[in-house]
Amino acid sequence: MRSLLEWIVALSLFAGAIWLGLPWLRQLAPLPTGTVTLVESALPALPSGVPAGAESVPFVMLENGLVIRVGLAERELKSQAMPHLAAGQPTLEPGVIDERVILPLRDGRSRFWVVLDKTGPRRDREVTAIYVR
Repeated sequence: MRSLLEWIVALSLFAGAIWLGLPWLRQLAPLPTGTVTLVESALPALPSGVPAGAESVPFVMLENGLVIRVGLAERELKSQAMPHLAAGQPTLEPGVIDERVILPLRDGRSRFWVVLDKTGPRRDREVTAIYVR
């Protein structure tokens, strides 16, 4: 019986310490207020040469099994025998660091546009976007 009484006293002291310490703890680490602010910005415009309605995708798998994905270097893209996929002349427009190149391509019945940009001052161009329609 004495052991049960000791447990009850210990638990009540522990609960009292939590009850007394909780307001002090809330002052040190306040809970979030719950206010959320939504900030909406306009979507960036499609690059020139890409038709309206085209959707951005992370990668395109060609009929011959090759994959073009965002982040692929320009030299790797051109080494994959890409001339037979050309569906027009490349479009040049000003990019953030250097000129942006938009390549219109066709594989079978699929049309897509690959956007090549420089992502750093001393970096080569790489695929930064792929649009499919």
